[in-house]
Amino acid sequence: PWLSSFSFPGAEGYSQLSLYPPRAQLLVGARNHLFRLNLSSLAVVQSVEWRSDESTIRACISKGRSVDECQNYPKVLLVRGKHVFACGTNAFSPVCARRQAEDLSVTHERVSGVARCPYDPRHHSAALLTPRGELYAATVMDFSGRDPAIYRSLGGLPPLRTAQYNSRWLHDPSFVSVYDIGHFAYFFFRERAVGEATECPNGAGGGIGGAGGGVVSRVARVCKNDQGGRYLLEGTWTTFSKARLDCSSPGEAGGGGGGGGSGVATTYEHLRSTFYLPEQDLVYAVLSTRVSSIEVSAVCAFNLTAIQRAFSGPFAYQEHPRGPWSHRQNPDPNFQCGTASGEEEEGTGVSLEDRHKQVLMQGVVRSATGTPLYADIVQGKEALYHVMYLAT
Repeated sequence: PWLSSFSFPGAEGYSQLSLYPPRAQLLVGARNHLFRLNLSSLAVVQSVEWRSDESTIRACISKGRSVDECQNYPKVLLVRGKHVFACGTNAFSPVCARRQAEDLSVTHERVSGVARCPYDPRHHSAALLTPRGELYAATVMDFSGRDPAIYRSLGGLPPLRTAQYNSRWLHDPSFVSVYDIGHFAYFFFRERAVGEATECPNGAGGGIGGAGGGVVSRVARVCKNDQGGRYLLEGTWTTFSKARLDCSSPGEAGGGGGGGGSGVATTYEHLRSTFYLPEQDLVYAVLSTRVSSIEVSAVCAFNLTAIQRAFSGPFAYQEHPRGPWSHRQNPDPNFQCGTASGEEEEGTGVSLEDRHKQVLMQGVVRSATGTPLYADIVQGKEALYHVMYLAT
């Protein structure tokens, strides 16, 4: 059969999947379990229990959490060479372990999962490991879930994070994915808008507005060579910036003979998942919205060139929280980024202060096709066609 399924007694919440190509295996993280599966048949090659100890569970329950919450839910499962870096919620006491990819029961190293994995299994996160061993994680950093951050740790570079408790940088985000592309790490997420939709015009010229203060979808990036500030922004990214993703469909033409009326356009604000196709520099994204109390979804493709163009444009700027929005020029889109060899550009105190205030780009990243896609990529007789396999 072309369709295979997998389940395991006592396991649920199969939230993490990662390929291990050398053995044609699929690595799976589920509540209290890690699995290696045959990629073709999904037959179990190995199952490993990964539970929280009783004392950790008791401490979790004593803090008001339920028994279901106080289990170990894998939230990070990254393959690097012949090793797997796995992190779990561990009953609200996050933990990470480096395991052997061909025998998940063999653990080489255990480290804290704080700032690398969420405490709460309901929180979304994203992470990647670079070839040099740095971990880039987008997650919640505290027990209460009030301190979201994009954080770099491990490897040889200094640990850096987004500004703490600053809604201009991150405002109640829900992280979706992260990709290592060129000199940058690109993060895709959704968050609550911070006034820009109502304060800044959104016309055909491409403003930052969109969801009327509701949820917006974002792409953010940081330079992998970022060293952080020395006085200002110490321990904080100096290259963090973000832009809005726009996936919308025009209103359908009104009925009747040739009146030319049009309906209301639909904007899909809630980013759900992404897939990066490096061969064509495209990021496919599934987004959703509610129309007349019914949740509807769409697929949009975002071109990496359009994303880079947004980050090379001006910043959206607001002097005071209730002040009007304007734009500020971006004279150095690669500010503090350095080069592939890791050289660092010197920044003045004034420029670092500006970067602390200016993180939102004025430009909006629009779908490469202008409207959502309803089909996907196969080689036809005379052309290349895009074909997608979607599930709900």
